[in-house]
Amino acid sequence: MKNIPETHRDLLEQAVVVTIATVSVEGQPYTAAVWRRWDGEFVRILTDPTSRKYRNIQANAKVSVMAQNAGSERYLGLNGVVESTITDRAAVFAELDVLTKLYTGKDHYYGDVEPIENESKANYVVLLIRPERFYKFG
Repeated sequence: MKNIPETHRDLLEQAVVVTIATVSVEGQPYTAAVWRRWDGEFVRILTDPTSRKYRNIQANAKVSVMAQNAGSERYLGLNGVVESTITDRAAVFAELDVLTKLYTGKDHYYGDVEPIENESKANYVVLLIRPERFYKFG
């Protein structure tokens, strides 16, 4: 795999909402805007395991992710594969708090962004996307 273009690396490192594209079993495209984190090897995305994107990924692990600064034509896209999924609740909620800090500056999602009492009902997994190809503009 090629490295992330240095000129566009900031789009994976900064708090930019990205779009993930998946394909349904019927072959229909599906996109969703998500928070994400680049750990140097994987793009990490949280999702609910009952969501359409997760069901699509279970059938076809190939995805595309697009990061773009608001109000700019500059973007970084990647094609990749969901290589694994983290389901351990403690690890998933630790990742949620890392994303919350990146995107909001707050320490905890539950308690700082959402009411703490909602935490017990929350159900997420972390998708680990291994990029296979990058493309850029601007």
